[in-house]
Parts: sequence; C-alpha cells; structure tokens
Amino acid sequence: MKVTLTNNFHNTEVAISPVEIKEGRFAGYHKVSRATMLRARRELCGISDCQCGGQFGERGGAYINVINEDFDRSLIIDMKASHV
Repeated sequence: MKVTLTNNFHNTEVAISPVEIKEGRFAGYHKVSRATMLRARRELCGISDCQCGGQFGERGGAYINVINEDFDRSLIIDMKASHV
C-alpha cells in the first residue's frame, strides 16, 4: 500500500508505504518507521521550526491517524481512521 501525503502550504508531496502488522498487540493496524516519518517531514516541510503541518508534515489532502508507538518508536497507524 502506498499513501501520498501533500503539504499545500509548501506545494510538496511524498509517498510512504505503511506496513501491515500481522501479529502481536497491534495486529490489524499498520506501521511506519520513525525514519520514514522524519524523511516525509523533511520532504514536505524542510523548515525546522515551521508549524505548517501534522506529524508527517502533511497539510491538506490525505492524513494518517497515528494511535501509538512501538518499542523502536515506529508509529502505529489506524488506516481505517485515516483519510487516504
């Protein structure tokens, strides 16, 4: 699954691929690594103190509903509650 996030303030976009979690406590949800989230934020809004977007730097269009973090700080995503 690929999700394209946009930032309509900076006119940027980035594609990320949430991975389905098949077992364990978060089975049925998806996850995105912290490194991917930071990359998306850099590509969507490279300004360190800018507050234009959400956790991924997204603004306008699709958004991802983060519900938790796992032990290695990967983000746990509820795709059913996301707008993609």
